[in-house]
Amino acid sequence: MTFSFSRGAMSFIMALSVAAGISSSAVAENTLTKDHRTMRSAKLSGPLDPNEIDGWAADDHSAALSAFVAHCEASEGRTLPTKAFGISDAKLRAICAKSRKIDANNASDAKTFLEQNFTLQRVEDDGFVTGYYMPELEGSLVRTDEFVVPLHAYPKGLKVMPTRGDVMDGALDGMDLEVLWVKDPIDAFFTAVQGSARVRLPNGELRRLAFAGKSGHEYTAIGRVLIEQGEISRDNMGMEALRAWLSKNPSLQKDVFRHNKSYIFFELQSPQNTEVAAIGGAGTALTDLRSLAIDDDLHTYGSLIFVSSELRTYDKSGDRFAKLMVAQDTGSAIKGPARGDIYVGSGAKAGAVAGNIRHRAEFYLLVPK
Repeated sequence: MTFSFSRGAMSFIMALSVAAGISSSAVAENTLTKDHRTMRSAKLSGPLDPNEIDGWAADDHSAALSAFVAHCEASEGRTLPTKAFGISDAKLRAICAKSRKIDANNASDAKTFLEQNFTLQRVEDDGFVTGYYMPELEGSLVRTDEFVVPLHAYPKGLKVMPTRGDVMDGALDGMDLEVLWVKDPIDAFFTAVQGSARVRLPNGELRRLAFAGKSGHEYTAIGRVLIEQGEISRDNMGMEALRAWLSKNPSLQKDVFRHNKSYIFFELQSPQNTEVAAIGGAGTALTDLRSLAIDDDLHTYGSLIFVSSELRTYDKSGDRFAKLMVAQDTGSAIKGPARGDIYVGSGAKAGAVAGNIRHRAEFYLLVPK
């Protein structure tokens, strides 16, 4: 899928949004539990008539309900904790069970079902969306002359987690934590930003690299650092510009990477899992353009959120991006009640789209009746 952007939005586009990172704005009035990480708060509007919400009626409710049901089924047997917005996992599962009695493939029936079982309430905070994807890269299970950059498993025995700089200085060397070796430190860095990847081994075997944990150190967007240092202008910042600067300045890469102290750990999954979609923080498979990464201190996994944004598609109508999405993932840079990261898909084309999503949006939380 290809997206177009307004001229005003283009000046703020950042590469791999969380890597480049210009924070969204505004703090809402405190009427809900305050989030200890973001120090933000939010309130919800009263129940709204869904058909008066821009884009709701035109959405494919069948596709959205199918993504919701798939998440419920994949997480069956687990109880997901209720977060600050108060959406109960038990209530979501009860509605999911009821949905099996209708024809979810019928868009009209799906729309009616959703409206009968949820109220739509606007998150009264300035909303903002970015995009992410699952990269595909070459890797090796052992270090070779070609594959020299390690990605590490989670170090369970460590009492103090290393920063990214510590890892680059060898803090994890000799601990047998290397799960994969890649060719390029730039690829390693952006794989960590995305949190997962499909990996092609030298023998042609395809494996999936999955998120296994993070160091807990502060996340800093390197794109913002380069803007502040005057290396790349805000207007020119984008995925290609960021990668190009890093490629042209290999001697400065490590210094730039050190600014982001956060470090991500991975697990390399078995060959049997390679064709499965990317897995989000909820432990369930993500659906292209239906899965949303959210602040998981505020939103319960499995919640339904209708996102309406200035992001527009190249189609005959030129309608806003307006889709009902499932909260299934999170990220270090996803902070705030109306902050979301849209999962676009996997591969280079998805990456090109994801890197250029950086738009204001409105969030409508579907609250179980």
